[in-house]
Amino acid sequence: MTTITETYRKPLLTNRFARLTLGGFLLFWLYCYINNTDELNWWIENLLVLIFIPALLFSQKHFKFSDWSILSIFLFLALHTFGAKNAYTHNTFGEWLQNTYQLERNPYDRIVHTGFGVFMIYPVMDLLYNKYKVPSRWLLLLSCSFILCLATIFELIEWTVAEFTDSATGETYVATQGDVWDAHKDIVLAWIGAGVTGYFFKKRHFTPA
Repeated sequence: MTTITETYRKPLLTNRFARLTLGGFLLFWLYCYINNTDELNWWIENLLVLIFIPALLFSQKHFKFSDWSILSIFLFLALHTFGAKNAYTHNTFGEWLQNTYQLERNPYDRIVHTGFGVFMIYPVMDLLYNKYKVPSRWLLLLSCSFILCLATIFELIEWTVAEFTDSATGETYVATQGDVWDAHKDIVLAWIGAGVTGYFFKKRHFTPA
């Protein structure tokens, strides 16, 4: 069985696949920036991107992520960036889903939080398995716990932003849409997304030969 340790690894800026992925994301980011409908919300949402990409570049000194991990990271960032373009609450794809299926709310916020678990579980498993040598039998549990912690931290950041901005900006950024249990549901969806996809990845890529 092919393990993740056999996938292609090179520093981000010398890896052709990674450069193409980063370049494609930056073009998409620029398109979303030019067409964003709420400048303040755009920059608040994109603090995640502005921190994450330099952190990824810096991480290359200590650990080189596989191509699958790099692709997963940028797919999540693209999902998030598209949400920031119109703000999650007013995302056009979410509005289409809401109108088509008569949903009570714009579901794009839920999609992104689920996507956080779906896409980010692979890089987390990659890091824990290959950098920190976590045994395969504990890998899924620890990786999902890590995702659960990150999802919770992100909700705390949303709460902090809402506290230090005006009510309209806070509501747009947090995107509760009147649901008092919004944060709890977002955290659970990230955890479920991580658990389902992580189980598949563990079976296929993280089982010792």
